[in-house]
This record gives sequence, C-alpha cells and structure tokens, in this order.
Amino acid sequence: MTLFRDALRPMGGGSSRDGVLGDLAEYHGLAPEEALQRCLHWEDTSVEEWEAAPRDSADGLADFYATVESWSFDLLWYAYLQSLGYGYPESVIVADRVGRHPRGRGSMLDLGSGAGVTAQLFAALDYDVTLADVSKPLLDLARWRLERRGVQADYLHLPAELGEDAFDLVTALDVMVHVPDPAETAERLYRALRPGGLLIANYDVRRRSRSSAWHLYEDDLPLRWAVERAGFRPETLIDGVLWVYRAVPTDTRAWRLRTAWAWVRLASPPATAVRAVRRAAARAALVIAYAVLGTRR
Repeated sequence: MTLFRDALRPMGGGSSRDGVLGDLAEYHGLAPEEALQRCLHWEDTSVEEWEAAPRDSADGLADFYATVESWSFDLLWYAYLQSLGYGYPESVIVADRVGRHPRGRGSMLDLGSGAGVTAQLFAALDYDVTLADVSKPLLDLARWRLERRGVQADYLHLPAELGEDAFDLVTALDVMVHVPDPAETAERLYRALRPGGLLIANYDVRRRSRSSAWHLYEDDLPLRWAVERAGFRPETLIDGVLWVYRAVPTDTRAWRLRTAWAWVRLASPPATAVRAVRRAAARAALVIAYAVLGTRR
C-alpha cells in the first residue's frame, strides 16, 4: 500500500490527494477546485459522453473510448479513495499475491491500463511493465504521469499486437466487462503469456442502467467461460473478487477434461438457467425491499 500511495504522490512531495488533483488539473488545464468537482461528478459526465452517439456497434464503442475524458477523473480519484481504504485496492491485493518475480525482473502487461497506477506499482516491484489500452486519451494520460515520475514502460494502443510468449503476468482489472469480444481477447492474452504465466482478472458485471451502460455484461459466466476455454486454469479466487488463472497446455487429455467440466459449470443450459433464475430472484427481492421501504415511509 505504501508503494501504491507513492505512485499517486506528486514528484515534489505531498499527499496522494495532492498528486491526483495536481495531475488532473495540470494535464487538463484546470484549476484544482474544478478538477475536484469533475472527480466527484465523473459519472454524470460519463453518461453524457456515452449518450452523445450510438454505442450499439463496434464503431460506436471505439468512438467512446477514443473520446472519453471523464474516466481519467474517475480512475485517479478512485485510486485515491482506495489508498485511504474507502475502496477495494485491487492492484495492491494483486501485487501482494504475486510479489516480486522469483527470477529477478519479470515482465508484466496491464490490459486496460487506465491512468497507469497498476503498472506503476509493478514497476516499483522491478517488473518490466507494458500498458495496453483501447482508449488513447487514457493511454496518453498514463504515459504523461509515468514519464514525469521517471517510470520506464512500454505502451500499446489497442488493438495493437501483444506479442507471443512475451509476459510472465497479465492483469485485467475491471476490464473484461467492457470488452465486446471476450473470447478473442482471452485467446490473445493466452498467446501473449509465457507457459505457466499468470492472468489475474475480475468481472465487474452490473445490471443495465444509464450509469452502468458501459458495463456490457450482467453475468460473469460467459466471461469466465471465454477465459477458461482459451487455455487458462483457475487457481484461486481472492476475496470472492479476483480470479487467478494459470496459462496451461491445451493439447493434453487433462485439459480436455477440464474444459468439458468448465462448459458444464459455465456455459451449459442448466448453468445459464440457474444463473438466470438467481438474477431474477435478486431483482425481485430488490423490488420487494423498495416497496416495503416506500410503504413504511
């Protein structure tokens, strides 16, 4: 957590809050007070950006990520809240789980790198880091932040090639829910990892609403199925949130058996039917709860 907070601090010294608001104000040409307001109200701005054009096609999604500005305020402010303990610090949990590479310098790819804080943390742990993001505005902000802090990194504007057998570790934090092609993405990540390498991902699925329209999935089953059938074996689930996968050979009998069982758990009609019933029950419970609260008022 100390390294995480240090990644947010300004170069000349100061608090994580100083660094976050100072970066956003300087980068976007704002007063710090205006930067703070944009952090606090990023979601409203993001809804406006999303609704500025149709987003029901690949081109529409690409346009959103090519023009989005609100997420820079969201990501850095949320990192600040995580540093205070007001949010689940995914990057810190992952770094604590993985640690330094056992053979010295490891290579790490941060998919959906956002403002670059996760990559900064792993650079401080002596990893050679590569930031990859489909959003050029976010990738440019990350590069600006890291370069002024003297952090060496490589940058990939997706859909750039990731390479093959290039990384020991891939993080995909709060990313897969925004990917329209999870199967293709998982296959690319499998090829990019060295044999035995780790993929750590989560699936922040949400019920559809205006304020979560960019979360493309309401259920994590299709995402987990896409990852497992690409060549990843689940090893552990951290805090019920973060999945740790290992890239394993896909030409063995054991792999075929595991994939068949994964289909039963994640993609078979019974599995999807049970999940649909659970979602419907959860929604019904919310409706009832709101109705009871309204009656009591």
